[in-house]
Amino acid sequence: MPAALIPLSTADSRGPRYLLLPPAGGTLRAFGPLAGQARAEVWGVEYPGHGDRLGEVPATSLEDLGAQSAQEMTRDWFSRTVVIGFGMGAFVALETAQRLGVDPSAFIVADACAPQRRSPDMHAKTAASAMGRVFGRTGLTPVAGYRDAPERWEYALDLLLGDLQLLNAYRGPARTRLSCPIAAMRGSDDPAFASGDDATGGWRVWTSGPFVGRVVPGGHLGVLEPGREAEFWARIHRLEAAFLDVEPEVA
Repeated sequence: MPAALIPLSTADSRGPRYLLLPPAGGTLRAFGPLAGQARAEVWGVEYPGHGDRLGEVPATSLEDLGAQSAQEMTRDWFSRTVVIGFGMGAFVALETAQRLGVDPSAFIVADACAPQRRSPDMHAKTAASAMGRVFGRTGLTPVAGYRDAPERWEYALDLLLGDLQLLNAYRGPARTRLSCPIAAMRGSDDPAFASGDDATGGWRVWTSGPFVGRVVPGGHLGVLEPGREAEFWARIHRLEAAFLDVEPEVA
């Protein structure tokens, strides 16, 4: 049985280590070019029923995904890792941390509303309207690019819709704050934030440590667009540097 935790790059094991968690409908194939530009040790979590784990039964909840991910790593390994969650992956990361009972060294959220700001109905509509753009990105689904194969295309749609059902059923993590730094970034053209309510900024309450919020160019998951890999890591490094200039919250 394929493992859930997969190495994507071992370019420099002496530097920072990053763990990437895919968005709804995503697979680790999407992170190949990104990991290749990292110049660092990069790992990813492949969800059951996705990518290299295509033959496995999909998870029944985000809590289940968090539990499965936690079984793949040790507390010490996780605590020394910068975790980056894309969309749904941000919630899987929180569930993983809760089950391990330890914080990562830092937590970076890309295009995910804070748990207390989520509206499942709105999320479903936004995700449905963005489906075409999501499937246009090679690697975000296990069969991306196979529009001429109806049975494979139908499976890809089912995969994304299945993940969206998990998101809509998710009631959020227990209200146990982290103490590690958190950075949350969103695309300036992300339809999930069209109302003007910066739900990304709501992540501030989830840590007693430093918090940084950023609006970046692009739409939903635009940071995964081909050709933006070097830009992405430069942005991550700026966020890490910004943590040092932010005072932790006083309890």
